[in-house]
Amino acid sequence: MGDPIQLKEEGNKHFQAGDIDKAIECYTKAIKVCQDKKVLAVIYRNRSACYLKKENYVNAASDATKGRVIR
Repeated sequence: MGDPIQLKEEGNKHFQAGDIDKAIECYTKAIKVCQDKKVLAVIYRNRSACYLKKENYVNAASDATKGRVIR
């Protein structure tokens, strides 16, 4: 499936390029394979930012909360 750090970085590139859907896809894949809690928290926060951009406030709040709780 992939390395979570690499997938996170790929998601970051898509986010910066404005391809929010592709960024969400990368972050979601990273979440599924990530074992490091600190990295996982960052990925959830990154995906939350994507959902905010898409004005999907329910998912944004959910991911932001997960990002805070995991730490």
